[in-house]
Amino acid sequence: MDNILKNKNILILVSGSIAIYKTLDLISSLKKMKANIKVVMSEDATKFINPLCFESLSNNEVLCVQNERFLQSSPNHISYASFADIALLAPASVNSIAKLCYGVADTLVIETLLACKCPILVAPSANINMLETKQNKENLKKLQNLGYTIIPPRESLLACNITAKGAMASIEEIIFHIKKALYQNGWWRDKNIIITGGGSIEDIDSIRCISNHSSGKQSSNIAIALYFLGAKVTLISSRFPLPLPLGIKKIEVKSSLDFKNAIKKELKKDSILFMAAAISDYIPKTKLKTKLKKEALGKTWNLDLVQNEDILRDLKCALKIGFKAESDRKNAPKFAKKLLDSTSNGGKGCDMVILNIIDSANQIGGSSNEISIFSKNNYANFKKQDKFSISLEIAKFIQNNA
Repeated sequence: MDNILKNKNILILVSGSIAIYKTLDLISSLKKMKANIKVVMSEDATKFINPLCFESLSNNEVLCVQNERFLQSSPNHISYASFADIALLAPASVNSIAKLCYGVADTLVIETLLACKCPILVAPSANINMLETKQNKENLKKLQNLGYTIIPPRESLLACNITAKGAMASIEEIIFHIKKALYQNGWWRDKNIIITGGGSIEDIDSIRCISNHSSGKQSSNIAIALYFLGAKVTLISSRFPLPLPLGIKKIEVKSSLDFKNAIKKELKKDSILFMAAAISDYIPKTKLKTKLKKEALGKTWNLDLVQNEDILRDLKCALKIGFKAESDRKNAPKFAKKLLDSTSNGGKGCDMVILNIIDSANQIGGSSNEISIFSKNNYANFKKQDKFSISLEIAKFIQNNA
């Protein structure tokens, strides 16, 4: 997933704020992802940090009032704006937000932003009292209406020595927003997506349980990929193995009943459901609230299990996508395609099914995957690759076949 910013041109504009030191770490992270970085600093920003620090990290000349020239190949706000695939104002002071909102081009940072024709992200950082003024709230709302993306500040210990909302968003969250801005796709924008992941955990007693080896990695990668494409994503899972954007709604569950209740609460008629969770086929007939003692059980233990209900079969939504894990490569496609049959014909009424062959070359919990996708009228196989890339392939197949 870190390769998706490779060779992307990212323009970072820095206004005067104590949070400026975090922007240095942000640039370092982006450079590790092979992005091309250029920086524009306001005059106030240069009072906090010497431009040389940004030049050393970005490997490009920093544009500031002291070096702007309009000769050919010289740095200026027009050439730097033209460079950008995406622009980020971070940190964004209350002053710079107001000037950008009303197009007051009296600083180099605002001049450059107004010359940009690419997506623009704004990451505010300010004292809570300044941030929460009616004027600033209205300015941020107006910027959103103008098409700018606002990356909300987080709660932390501020420079004024109080803990409150106002710290610039984390580097991880800013990078999530950059990737989303670069990868948004009109077909997926604002689609209501429900994804289940991990394996259900069925209690035997207060200590022991029945579960499976499902890691939740594929479902988490699908959630991130669809978030980047612009969808509204809810991930219902027993495991969250990857850091997730704050924009993804996380619902942590445990048992198959927990999964069922959470899905029914979130699922709507227009939802696209990815049922990637490995729900137990059998569950304990009785669940004890205390621990069973081995002295009472004896040398052998016959565990009484009953067949679990089929959650997927009865769910209804705009697009239902089932997942099938099989170890019998020869018969796996037949088993998978059975999910496409109607419920009256013994199937699960899925519109598509994603088949995952589990063997020595494709093990549960790995970072890569090989899958096949079946719809009623089409089929595709995707050779082994990382699970984020597989997720993008899944998204593309759905877009072309839904």
